[in-house]
Amino acid sequence: MNANQRKLLTDVLTLPTAPFAEHAIIDAVRRFCRQRPSLTITEDPSGNLLVRYRHGRRVVKHPVCLTAHLDHPGFVAERMIDAHTVRASWRGGVKPDYFLGSKVRFWTDDGRVRGTVQSIRRRGRGLAARVQSADIRVRSAVPHGAVGMWDLPDPTINRKHIRSRACDDLAGVGGMLCCLDELCRKRVTGEGYFLFTRAEEVGFVGAMAACRRKTIPRRCVVVVIETSSELPHARIGDGPVMRVGDRASVFDPTATAFCRGVADQLAKRSRAFAYQRKLMDGGSCEASAFCDFGYRATCVCLALGNYHNMDVKRGRIGSEFVSTADFDNLVKWFVGLIGSGNQFAEHDAEFRARLRSIEKEHTGLLESTR
Repeated sequence: MNANQRKLLTDVLTLPTAPFAEHAIIDAVRRFCRQRPSLTITEDPSGNLLVRYRHGRRVVKHPVCLTAHLDHPGFVAERMIDAHTVRASWRGGVKPDYFLGSKVRFWTDDGRVRGTVQSIRRRGRGLAARVQSADIRVRSAVPHGAVGMWDLPDPTINRKHIRSRACDDLAGVGGMLCCLDELCRKRVTGEGYFLFTRAEEVGFVGAMAACRRKTIPRRCVVVVIETSSELPHARIGDGPVMRVGDRASVFDPTATAFCRGVADQLAKRSRAFAYQRKLMDGGSCEASAFCDFGYRATCVCLALGNYHNMDVKRGRIGSEFVSTADFDNLVKWFVGLIGSGNQFAEHDAEFRARLRSIEKEHTGLLESTR
C-alpha cells in the first residue's frame, strides 16, 4: 500500500456512517471524483452513487461494475429525553448482549459527543431478538439525526492489519477508491463502473433500489465487494476471497469464473499475489440480491475479524480488522478486472474445453462397454 492509498483508506475509515445516514461518505466520494476529471458520477433517486471510468477506445462488451455499500451498523439520534440522555434508533445486526454499558460516539457539527448505553428496546424474541433503539447517557445534547457509532479508536494501518470501527464495508469503499485512483494515475486502458450503495445493513435496500431503477447498465458483470466473517477454512491473511456464494445462494458461475481467471493471471505474474476461492456462508451479501434481479453477479471479499464489532472472545464491542496484505491484493484484483483486457464470456471456456477433451478421450470406451 503506497502513501496515497493509505491516506485514501484512512480518510474513509474515519468517517461516521449508519444505514440511511451515509452522507459523510457520500460527500467524500463526490470530492474524490471532482478531483479527477476523467471520472463521471451520477446519483440515482435513491441516493446510490454510480461512478464511470473509461480510458481508450477499446469496446468492452461486458464491463465490470464493482460495488460496495456505504453503511455500517450504527445509531441515529432521535431526541433528547432529558438533559443528558439521548434516545437513538439502532440500525443493523449486533446481538443485544453487546449493548448495555458499551461506549458510543456521536458526530455533531460541534464535534464528537461521547456516551454510554443505559437501556435498550428490542423487537422479536429469543434468537430472533433485535435491538430497535437505545437510551444513551451523554455529556452534552445530541441533535436529531446525528450519527452514532461505537466509541472505538480511529483507524490504524500497519504491515499486518487494518483496524477500524468499521471495516464492513468501508474497507470495500476504500478499496474501490484506491482502484479508481490507480486507474486514473496510470491512465489504464479499460472501462468500468463503481456503484456505492446505501442501507445494506438493513437488507440490501439500496442495492435493490439500484436494480429496480436500472442504475447499473444491464451489460455489466456485477462484482460485489464485501467483508465477511473469518471462517476456519477462509482465514485472514490468506488472500482476498473469491466468494462463490453466501448463506442465501450461490452466485453466477460465469461471473465467478471470469473473476477467478483474472486472479489466476495476476498470480502467474507475481508470487506476492494470493487469493482464496471459498463459500462464505456465515451471512448474506448484495450479490444474492443482484442475482435475484437477473444480473450476472458474484462477490469478492476480505475475511474479517470481529464481525459487526462483536469481539466474541472477549464478549464485548471491539474494532473490526482485516489483513493489510489481503487489502493490497484486493486493490490489485480490482485494477486487473477493469484493465486486464480479459473479456467476460458467457461460459467458462477453459472448463468447457477440459470437459470436451475428457469426453473425446473416453466416449469410445463408454460405448463399447455398455
